[in-house]
Amino acid sequence: MKSQLVRQVCRLLVVCLAALPFSTYAGMIGTSELTAAVPAQGARDKVLQFTQRSEVRNQLQQLGITPAAAQARVGALTDAEVASIAGRIDSLPAGGFSAWAAGVTLLIVGLIWYYWVK
Repeated sequence: MKSQLVRQVCRLLVVCLAALPFSTYAGMIGTSELTAAVPAQGARDKVLQFTQRSEVRNQLQQLGITPAAAQARVGALTDAEVASIAGRIDSLPAGGFSAWAAGVTLLIVGLIWYYWVK
């Protein structure tokens, strides 16, 4: 029984190795790829400006993070992390209203009303 399982797994591995090609490509970096790094600095500036807002600064200080430490942490982030955070900043609602928050609030109010009336 055990040897049959081992044979089947080995056959599956052989088929996978034969079917899935292993290829790599090394080439010169083009100018367009090099200039793609420039927006990363703009995103980093956006995150730094966001951390310098008074509301954000006050919230960070309540969490025990000084403004200098927050700037140092932003400086230590990778370009991908900064781009992700900048994207989240762009998608934040301007007035603080979120559809998810409204939905959750309605759900909680509905559950309270249901169990209160019941």
